[in-house]
Amino acid sequence: MMMSGLPEALSRLRANSLRSCFSLAGPSESTMVAVPIDIDKDEVRILKVCFHSNSFNMGKNFKLVKCTVMTEIREVIKSILQSGRIGPDIQLAECYGLRLKHVKSDEIHWLHPDMTVGEVQDKYECLHLEAEWRYDLQVRYLPEDYIERFQEDRTTLLYFYQQLRSEYMQLYASKVSEGMALQLGCLELRRFYKDMPHNALDKKSNFEFLEKEVGLDLFFPKQMQESLKPKQFRKMIQQTFQQYALLREEECIMKFLGTLSTFANIDQESYRCELIQGWNITVDLVIGPKGIRQMTSKEAKPTCLAEFKQIKSIKCTTVEEGRALLQLGLTGNPQSLTIKTSSLAEAENMADLIDGYCRLQGCLDTSLIIRPNRENDKRISLPQVPIQHIEEKRSTLTESFSGDSDIYAEIPDEASRPKSGAQQFVISREDVSLGRILGEGFFGEVYEGVFLNESGERVSVAVKTCKKDCTAENKEKFMSEAMLMKKMDHPHIVKLIGITEEEPTWIVMELYPYGELGHYLEQNKANLKVQTLILYTLQICKAMAYLEAFNCVHRDIAVRNVLVALPECVKLGDFGLSRYIEDDEYYKASVTRLPIKWMAPESINFRRFTSASDVWMFAVCMWEILSYGKQPFFWLENKDVIGVLEKGDRLPKPDACPPILYALMTRCWDYDPNDRPKFKELVCSLSDIYQMEKEIAREQEKNNRRRPPKIMEPPSFQEPPPKPSRPKYKPPPQTNLLAPKLQFQVPEGLCASSPTLTSPIEYPSPVNSLHTPPLNRHNVFKRHSMREEDFLRPSSREEAQKLWEMERAKMRQLLDKQQKQMVEDYQWLRQEEKALDPMASVKSNSNPPVSLLNESPSLASLSNLCSLNSFIAFISSADNFKTR
Repeated sequence: MMMSGLPEALSRLRANSLRSCFSLAGPSESTMVAVPIDIDKDEVRILKVCFHSNSFNMGKNFKLVKCTVMTEIREVIKSILQSGRIGPDIQLAECYGLRLKHVKSDEIHWLHPDMTVGEVQDKYECLHLEAEWRYDLQVRYLPEDYIERFQEDRTTLLYFYQQLRSEYMQLYASKVSEGMALQLGCLELRRFYKDMPHNALDKKSNFEFLEKEVGLDLFFPKQMQESLKPKQFRKMIQQTFQQYALLREEECIMKFLGTLSTFANIDQESYRCELIQGWNITVDLVIGPKGIRQMTSKEAKPTCLAEFKQIKSIKCTTVEEGRALLQLGLTGNPQSLTIKTSSLAEAENMADLIDGYCRLQGCLDTSLIIRPNRENDKRISLPQVPIQHIEEKRSTLTESFSGDSDIYAEIPDEASRPKSGAQQFVISREDVSLGRILGEGFFGEVYEGVFLNESGERVSVAVKTCKKDCTAENKEKFMSEAMLMKKMDHPHIVKLIGITEEEPTWIVMELYPYGELGHYLEQNKANLKVQTLILYTLQICKAMAYLEAFNCVHRDIAVRNVLVALPECVKLGDFGLSRYIEDDEYYKASVTRLPIKWMAPESINFRRFTSASDVWMFAVCMWEILSYGKQPFFWLENKDVIGVLEKGDRLPKPDACPPILYALMTRCWDYDPNDRPKFKELVCSLSDIYQMEKEIAREQEKNNRRRPPKIMEPPSFQEPPPKPSRPKYKPPPQTNLLAPKLQFQVPEGLCASSPTLTSPIEYPSPVNSLHTPPLNRHNVFKRHSMREEDFLRPSSREEAQKLWEMERAKMRQLLDKQQKQMVEDYQWLRQEEKALDPMASVKSNSNPPVSLLNESPSLASLSNLCSLNSFIAFISSADNFKTR
């Protein structure tokens, strides 16, 4: 056996050591011992430990644990639990165990906490290729009242639920009835999409999204989907979902556990073995929180064999034909409880389970398993293989591998490697001095600071810090933001200056003096033009198109995460929620702190984040900008937003938003993610809208330059037309049939061709005298009685009022003078009539009519007459009107 094992050992070339696996089987005991060959206790290993999480992307649910061959399994488990990857505030750490599974044969080994990584290598991993093994973190040891205890440790409850559901989908989903599968599937559907409205699946687009994008295979067995018609299956899901639509997450978990426990053992493990009691009895040994029990048949009630508090020792030995014995020493009983198993691995798994329950219920720190000591290992192990011989073999293997083969490549050590991009961004903490606190983020405070660069210049910076009590998972997320930022090089994305690797970690970025865009919009609302707001949206869109090309999802596009570098330059920042995704993948969030009012419907309902959901959030950000920093849906609570969106309602058009831009926003708010535009298309559309707004603003400015300024002028008055002249009497020519002896001259002011008649000027009222529109200089004629230089421009309201009173008094004087002249003209006309017609003297009256005196303001309209006959007719009509 030794000669046959040596070539196998030589075929497994490991870093710094070669190991082999030998077994010594005997009637009393058998142990697996390693042949130590130049063992390096500081040899570093990276273990990939898989775990369950709240994400369906199982390919990423793992953690890499860096350890040495001397690291114990309990330290590996502790490292994962303290990292925060499972969840926060884990109180029942003793319930967790580590399982090693061979993926091809389903061979399982539960790793005892006292084992070291090196022992696992030598005992189990050597049996198969290293890539065929998988480490799984499991909840294995349950308290007696685990339901009540898990209520105090929500993380462990959720992890236990996810573990059981994974086992259900693998082992039981295809075997249960359709009704049971529908219930359990809809419970998980309700629990996972806890923010989804109760009637969301009634909408055809939502159900199609769940069916095509998410996949019903995650909730219901394939056999069930294939056996039912699509419409029938959809209706059954909708009806069953309504039964659990109002349940909370914890209620869904408890309902699921209760339903699953009706046909599966969720709190105990069962082993088919033989009980040695003078004769061999084949039984099902059930091990759970209530102790060790046996069942002779499925219908029989379990019989208790021992409680964990009675056990004082556990021992495994091998017997003939590869079978093993598990011996349990009991308190107060000289005879041990002996159990025969089909293999040593099964006996060891049972021993680990019993020992774990003893530690949990007895609050023990030590193991009850009896193991051979190290001296015994050395005594019964094979003699050590000469190191020189092994080195010769190793060199021979190395030479055979280092030929012309392209399978093996030389890996340079750390000293010879060039500096990575991350190392180029590492700066010294001594070069950064902190100032005042600018704000507080999710991970810690943000400080204003000064950075001394390599050229000796002092640069103003913003420093993001990570809290000292932050979990390892949050620290990893904090550093992932820096890793993303260092790859970004865009004029409208916040620039990373450096990272300090020492604890506490700092992310040093450029400082922009104008601060967040939201505050900037509120403070400068009166001075910001629409075209500037559109320019901001265009710049953010260009940054998002850059991220889209990198397959990066931002997930938090809002004005609070945009910084103002210059009055016409903004930069996108805060990549704390950003994630890289593949072309055909999408990111599912597991955190609960998400900006609901900015999120797309599929992000709220199904926690689905893609570039299309970023387009929705960008449109909401545009709405914020055009609303000068208002919060979207500020009139709603978070829980009510999805209901509004499901109805088809969207954010209203802001007052300052051009209609064409709002139409673009509504395209981005399409319910179907596939119908939303891409960012590169949005960049083109926003560029056109921005150029259009610039042209409109340019035309308005040009029109404002042409328009004369508003001038405060006093009311302009015009002198009354000159009175008609009085020519001497001459005998009229015979052609004058109306008055053959009368000759008269019509003054130019009464002619229709007079410029003063063709452009009359109305006198404004005193109330509006201060708002008189300026005179159109192109319509001012030369025959105005008052010249432009005669006006005095008032400098105040009081002065304008005083000037108006002066003009009014002057006008009154002119009207009184005109009345006197009218009376004289009337008397002169009467005298002329008497001379022409003697009969008129009988009807004549030497006094002028009273209407002339009372209706004197109407005489100002005499300038509209162009003949003496019209003037006489006007006088007569005024006299007749007065007599009435």
